[in-house]
This record gives sequence, structure tokens and C-alpha cells, in this order.
Amino acid sequence: MVGVFVGLKLALLRSSLRRSTARAVGFVAGSGISVAAACYAAVGLAAGRGEPGAADLAVLAFAGLAVAWLALPLSFGAGGDESSDPTRLAVLPVRPRRLIAGATASALIGPGPLCTLVIITGAVAGAAEGAFDTLPGAAVTVLAVPLALLLCVVASRAVLASFARALTGRRGKDAAALGGLLTAVGGYAAYLLLTTAGSGLALPPVVVRVLRWTPAGWPADAVRAAADGRTGTALLELAGTAALIGLLMVWWHGSLARLMTTTDSSTAQAVEVRGGRTAGLRARLLTSSRALLVAHHQFSAFARAPRHRMTMIAALAYALLFPVVMVPVGMRTPYVVVGGAWVFGLTVPGVLFALDGSAIWTNVATLRTVAQARAELVGRLLPQLVVIVPWLTAVGTGVALATGRTGRLAAALGVAFALLGVTFAMGMVISVFHPYPYPEDPWSVSAPGQSGGYHLANFCSSVLGAVVIAPVIAAAVALDGSAFSWLLLPLGTAYGLLAVLLTLRTMGRRLFDRAPEILTTLRMS
Repeated sequence: MVGVFVGLKLALLRSSLRRSTARAVGFVAGSGISVAAACYAAVGLAAGRGEPGAADLAVLAFAGLAVAWLALPLSFGAGGDESSDPTRLAVLPVRPRRLIAGATASALIGPGPLCTLVIITGAVAGAAEGAFDTLPGAAVTVLAVPLALLLCVVASRAVLASFARALTGRRGKDAAALGGLLTAVGGYAAYLLLTTAGSGLALPPVVVRVLRWTPAGWPADAVRAAADGRTGTALLELAGTAALIGLLMVWWHGSLARLMTTTDSSTAQAVEVRGGRTAGLRARLLTSSRALLVAHHQFSAFARAPRHRMTMIAALAYALLFPVVMVPVGMRTPYVVVGGAWVFGLTVPGVLFALDGSAIWTNVATLRTVAQARAELVGRLLPQLVVIVPWLTAVGTGVALATGRTGRLAAALGVAFALLGVTFAMGMVISVFHPYPYPEDPWSVSAPGQSGGYHLANFCSSVLGAVVIAPVIAAAVALDGSAFSWLLLPLGTAYGLLAVLLTLRTMGRRLFDRAPEILTTLRMS
């Protein structure tokens, strides 16, 4: 069964990449960047060998990886890995014990497990000063790596199988979306802790003590104990890790058995159909403009669909997190709001059609003119602009009041709005020429290669956007501190608006010409 699942994982990956050259390039590029980043982190962890905080960093790295493996599958499902989806495994005529063995083996294949293994190896190498002086210490150090990796994988799959039914409803999806947002914010906080420790400052002792006694910290602390000559403690912690893996497999077995032998009550409930129609001014307003109608649909989707709402909430959180983090570290200026606009541009603007998926066929079928195609794009941009512009204004105002530099607020907002407009313009280009489809499977947010290609294109466009607004940045530098710096607010806003209008004129025609191809790409999800 292990060979069958490994072959299934490779076959699914190969089939997904063969369907699109862009997807294959995105997968290769994304995997390469992820592995390179993991190697960089591992080298940094290993370079601290012999330093007092090396073992603490290993504990923090192990705990961070465990949290990521637990939280990300709950928020984003199997991530395109159908061989690990518990709802699909439950329908196979195979006993749970054999399913667990095969699913565990298949879960160890891919960029994610490889990056995890690289980071764990680097953390162990950094904390293993003196551990190889004795044979038991060397054995403990070597065994800690596979046990830590296996703990992450088994815990992830066990939790995913246990909550499979709970996450099929709207409340479960909302909770998963919120968990994904909190995980992202927590991951960034952990990154700040790591970088702070790397600058020579010690981690809070209470954090290390707590993490050391959690199951995720047992393998790392075992390496520390082996290096200190406490072989008995090290073996006890490794034995506890192995026992925990066994208990998680028992839990996983019970969850799979329930999925196989019980029905999903959420599918047996009758759906209440609510009638009624929109009347009055609202109906006349929506039907008078295609752009307003599409914008209303987008607002409704953000209000109802968890995946739509998660995308917007995460983008807003990142736009807020960047200024909030940069101000305490010394960048006490309203210009940090420009970074918030840049971070927002890395997420939402390039997925104008992804959230609709194949349902966009109704929009494509009604496109009769280029003007309607432009209205389609405007309607998809309006909800984002209506949300992000007041958000950035509020964030910039708060930073200006907190730092006492209100005189630079207008100029900072002007640069931010210019960058935002250029980012939205390039987001239209990405959406038309490189449409990014979300799979219809609610457990997945991307197939292999989709997210890598999209994020790579979006990152390149964001870097190019910073270059395009060079005139606005030059004006901000020239007018900094002068009485005319407030002019940057209308000038930057007009600059961004002009970028959107010029791009809209061209992309409207391209959307009208490429609408069938875009629909075909989105249906490939």
C-alpha cells in the first residue's frame, strides 16, 4: 500500500503539471525558492553551533514547524494533495491501518517535507555541540531528525482527519479561515523572534522553558540533553516522542474508521431556500451598471464565502502588520504605510477571477462589447479599492498621530495611493494573462504549481510597481519638509488613478479577446 500511495502522489503531481506549462514552471520556481529559503535558514541555525542560544533556537524552530504543520492543513486543507485528503481516503476499500501507512509515506513526498527536513537538520546541527562525543549522544542526535519530521506529518494528518467533517460547514470554514490568519501572524511573530535572537539578543527564558516541555520541543531538547551528557533524559524524551506518534496514529485510525462507517450529517440536512427579490432604488442602481452589479456580487461573495473572506482579511492584516512592526523597530514615520500598500498588492489584486473559478462562465457568456469587459474589471476592482483605501488612510493616520509626524501624512498617503494604483493596474495584467484558478474542492486553495507561478508573477509586478512610481518617490524626497508636501496626496492619487485607467483601456480589450481562454484556464482547477 505504501508503494501504491507514493505512486498515486507522483501520478497526481505529474498529471497536474502536464496540464499547464505555466503551472509546471511555477511549481519548479516555487519549490526552488522554498528549498533555497529552507537551506538559508538551516545554515543560519547550524552556524550558531557552540553559542549559548543555539539549543534555544532549535527548540523554537521545532515548535514553529509543528505549529505550521498543524494549523496550515486545517486552514487550507490538503493543499492540492488529494492522496492525503481524508474525505477521499474514506471511500477507498482499504482498512484504516493500511491507509495510514500509505498516507504517511505519500505525505513525506514534496517540497514541504523536504524544507522541513532541511530546517530540522540545520537546527539539530546547531544544537549538537558535544553530542557526537559519545555513541549514545550521536544516536540520539541522529534519531531526533526523523522523529521530529514524522511527528509533524502524523500530527498534521491525524488532526486533518479528525476535523474533516467539522470543516465542511460554513462555521467550520470560517474558523479555519481565522486560524489561517492567526497562523500567518504568529509565523511572522516567530520570524521576528528568530531574527532578534540572531542579532545577539536572548530569547525570553519563559518562552524557551515552555516550548522545551511541549511535545514539539522534546526532540530538540533531547539533542541538548545528549550534548550535556544527560543520556537518560535524552532517551526518555525520544521515547516520549515515539509514543506520541503512536497515539496520534491510533487517533488517526479512529477518525478514518468513523469517516468510513458514518454518514455526513451536514449533507442530510434540508437546505432552506429563501425567497424574495431586491426592489426599489437598489435594484435600479445595480441593473443600470454592469460594474456596480459585479461589485455587488464581489461584496456578497466576501460576506458569504469563507475562502473569499479569508483572502481579503489576510490581505488587510498584512497591510496593517507591516506598519505596526516597522514603527517599533525604528522606522517612526507615516511612510511605513507605503509598505502596507505594497504588501496588500502582493495578495489580492492579482486574483480578480480566481475566487469565482468556473462560475465565471456566466460573466463570459454575457460579454458583448469591450466596454462590458472594462466594466467587468472595474466591478472586480471597486470592492478592493473601497476597502483598502480607507484602511490605509486609517493606518497612516494612526501612525502619524503615534509618532507625532502628522506633517508627512499627506505625502505618505500620496505615495501609497500611487503604488496602490500601479499595483492594481499590474494585477489586472496578471489576472488577464495569467489567471489563477482556485480549485472547486473546498479543501484546496491551489494545485501544484499554481500558487508558485502566481506569487512569482505578483512579486515581480510589485517590484516593477516600485520602479514605476519612481517620479512620485523623487517628488516626495524633493518636497520632504516643505510647505508644499501636501501636494503629493492629490498628485499621487492622480498618478495611481491614471495607471489604472490606462491599463484598463488595454486590458478591457484583452479580456474581451481572451475571455474563452481565461474560462478554460479557470475550469482546469
